[in-house]
Amino acid sequence: MLKQKIMKSLRTNWYYSVWVIYSFFLTFIMQWIQLKSITSVFQYIHESTFYFIVNFFIVLTSLSVILVTKRKVFMVSLITFLWGFLSLANAIVTHFRGTPLMFSDVFLIKEATKLINLYFTPTMITGFCVVVVILFLILGFLFKVKSVVKRIDYVIFGVICSCSVLGLSIVEKNNWMEPMKSNDTKSYETYGFAYSILNSIYPYLTSEEIAYDSEEVTELLDSLSIHESTSRVSSDEETPYNLIVVQLESFMDPLLIEGALYSEDPIATFRALTEISPHGYLTVPTFGAGTVMTEFEVLTSISMSALKPGEIPYDALLCTTPVQSLATIFNSLGYQTTFLHNYEGNFYNRHLAIRNLGFDVYVPLEYMAGNHGIHQIDQTDDGLLFDYVIKTLEQSEQPDFVYAVTAGTHQPYSLTDGEDSKVTVSGTLDEADRLPLQDYVNRMYNLDQQIARLVEYINQSEEPTLLVFFSDHLPNLSVVTNQNTYSSDLYQTPYLIYSNATLKEALPYQDMTSYQLGAYVLNLLGIEEGAMHKIHDLYHASDNYQETLDLVQKDLLYGEGRFYEGKLLPTSSDLFFGLGQLQIESIEQEGDILHIYGESFSSESRVYLDGEALSTTFVSSTHLQVVTNKTNCQTIEIKQHSGLDQEIGQGVRVSVDEVKK
Repeated sequence: MLKQKIMKSLRTNWYYSVWVIYSFFLTFIMQWIQLKSITSVFQYIHESTFYFIVNFFIVLTSLSVILVTKRKVFMVSLITFLWGFLSLANAIVTHFRGTPLMFSDVFLIKEATKLINLYFTPTMITGFCVVVVILFLILGFLFKVKSVVKRIDYVIFGVICSCSVLGLSIVEKNNWMEPMKSNDTKSYETYGFAYSILNSIYPYLTSEEIAYDSEEVTELLDSLSIHESTSRVSSDEETPYNLIVVQLESFMDPLLIEGALYSEDPIATFRALTEISPHGYLTVPTFGAGTVMTEFEVLTSISMSALKPGEIPYDALLCTTPVQSLATIFNSLGYQTTFLHNYEGNFYNRHLAIRNLGFDVYVPLEYMAGNHGIHQIDQTDDGLLFDYVIKTLEQSEQPDFVYAVTAGTHQPYSLTDGEDSKVTVSGTLDEADRLPLQDYVNRMYNLDQQIARLVEYINQSEEPTLLVFFSDHLPNLSVVTNQNTYSSDLYQTPYLIYSNATLKEALPYQDMTSYQLGAYVLNLLGIEEGAMHKIHDLYHASDNYQETLDLVQKDLLYGEGRFYEGKLLPTSSDLFFGLGQLQIESIEQEGDILHIYGESFSSESRVYLDGEALSTTFVSSTHLQVVTNKTNCQTIEIKQHSGLDQEIGQGVRVSVDEVKK
């Protein structure tokens, strides 16, 4: 009788055991995808049992929905699909980008659509879409399968959810699994995928709260006031220094890669400059990708730790909120502030963020005259960028602050052996490692030539100029991520500071970070302005440095800005696009072809007649063509189109009568 009851109970409640076993299996598979080997998963379960249990309970809770729905098979399949999709997406993103998938990546879909063709062929994309459609058709069929729901199922569901929420709250409160903000990849590997991806959502569900009336805030403000009254006066040089900051994409010292030999040094100029100039390594907030994270830290002196995990400041905060930056400081000193980048102007929403960083001028690829072909970030010409750095210095009558971002060494790297390679790589590396490294170092060689050209230019200039070169992050190469071939810190990149005149004496910060670089440069120039600059100078050696940073940064980003002390308040600038105004000088009708002549045209220029966009043919930087039958137009306009065909900048508009021949 007892045996019969047990067998009946098992037949009736079989899905409870399946639910638990399947949750364990799914957690195991997800860790397998992340760690890339079954052996590593068993080792993880043995050495990090608590972390695995936390991940198991997260998956178990997500699958507990099957208890309270009649469509149990459908719900299991749907949740499995979602976890599987996220796990595979994380593996792919980590492989190509070097950093894991996070909730913040939801806000980067626009950027992803621009780069997807660099990593996936149309056949692969089509195949993926077909698989997804098939899976949804299967889910649609499974939706018809129904099961019963018992009263006890609601109780079990409530208990499981309550226990999970309570357990995660205890973990969070005691910081037992505190994310490693300085190394997201290691954090995911340590704490497990399910917990890490869930934890990346949590900060977006909470709000920032600032304690303004605390004694700590008052004491800090008093300390800054005392410092202000005793500090030296900012530099009053008769001829102020130009400052050129060049952010080098994925730049590193390739000689640090073991097993690789080079026919010549790919960065000979940079290495020679380190013999005579201040140089060292910065700790940056990202690896392999996330350029604007380092860019944000250098420009604002604010640590990325002040933002949510994985958050891109240009896609969120700086789209709407002005923040004090180096541009703000140099604007107050009478400088012209210019941001240059040889890629699409709306990438990472720079066309919005640069305005809120206070720059006067923004020159993206669309406003660099010429034919730029198809926009592929790994095929960009850094020589064009350095041309515009020099043009900026030559055109401006004011002292200049120029921030230039290179792109020519951006991934992906070719897997073919280039016949025209200036630098060849040999040694003990496998072909799969050697070929992308060879492509990378040849692009580095070309970049190094441009560095040499810029140094030669400022050496011949009569204007005192300070050059700052630094790398935004290391390249996501297999020889770099492999500890057998690269044993240095993946989050440390080289920097170099060169000047054609004598600088103020200033020591670099110990173990310098990218958010301290701007403050160090200001010290070299004898400039004292800047809220974060003062904080770094006063507190970088103190025991409570990080706590002070956290307090001040939250105030500046999310609070009332009390630490600006009413000085150099950040504002959105009246941003001008391009070094010169687009010009329409004349037009000429030749049959159905309308010729437009002027200045500063590029392959991104689009002609509008009476507000209607026309397909535009780029002939040269002074000549465009459109096909039109219109003969009585009132206005002609040229706008610059960026990625995803978005208009950016001011363009130019004139009356047809003014320019018609």
